[in-house]
Amino acid sequence: MNNKLEYEISLGQFRVNHVKVPGIGTKQMAHYHAHECYEIYYLRSGERLYYINGKNYCVKKGEILLIDRNVIHKTTPTSVPDYERILLHVPEHFLDSKAFLDIDLTQCFHYHSPVVLLPKKDQTIIETKLYNIIEEAKNQHPGYLTAIQTLLVQILLRVNRYATSVNHQIDQNTHIHKKINQVVRYIGNNYMHDITLPQLSEEFHISNSHLSRTFKKVTGLTIIDYLNSVRVHQAQKLLRETDKSISEISCEIGFGSITHFGRVFKKASGYTPTEFRELVRNKITG
Repeated sequence: MNNKLEYEISLGQFRVNHVKVPGIGTKQMAHYHAHECYEIYYLRSGERLYYINGKNYCVKKGEILLIDRNVIHKTTPTSVPDYERILLHVPEHFLDSKAFLDIDLTQCFHYHSPVVLLPKKDQTIIETKLYNIIEEAKNQHPGYLTAIQTLLVQILLRVNRYATSVNHQIDQNTHIHKKINQVVRYIGNNYMHDITLPQLSEEFHISNSHLSRTFKKVTGLTIIDYLNSVRVHQAQKLLRETDKSISEISCEIGFGSITHFGRVFKKASGYTPTEFRELVRNKITG
């Protein structure tokens, strides 16, 4: 294993992870996954491939990747040797809009493209603030969580201002992209219920055919494939963290048939639900 883990710590739902990989970066996340928090990924050197909502993004040095909550994604290596990145998982309450008078700091997570190439000056400033976050998390002096939150606000304020000033993603502000982002968030919040194309069409005032076609164009996945991905992610969490039966989990995440649940789960993860649970428990006890 070539990976050299520089630093990782979890503070409640907040997580910071700093990794340098010498040589060819061969490690990858084998399966799509999602988080209930916001993800900030800054690539300090090298190159990585990201697959987000069925679309491919080549992330390069100096780019920052902003992934919204409950968005399906995975990362894979390229042929470029060496990479260094800093990854933050940020809980929703850290960026509560009620705490900020004149800006929604999460708006940069809702762009059609999640990748932002920062100017050199901003790269230096943001790198410094990210390293300051790492130091605060390491040392945990009095007020360190407040310091981390303050640094995060400064980072996201700079990213939002830059994206706005250069009209970074022209098409992301169109009506239809906003609608699709709303549909994605709706599915993330309601996956446990019966969700159908006609229901979504009525909810968001878009025809069945237009919604189906546009959702696939924007996300790279059909609505049912995206819904199943969200459900499988939640199932994996329940299989890891609870002793609920497969049948209970199937019902809880919105599958009417345990057989269908098992088939969808294996297609997405490569394992049956039972195999996945055994694998996780063996890793913990092993």
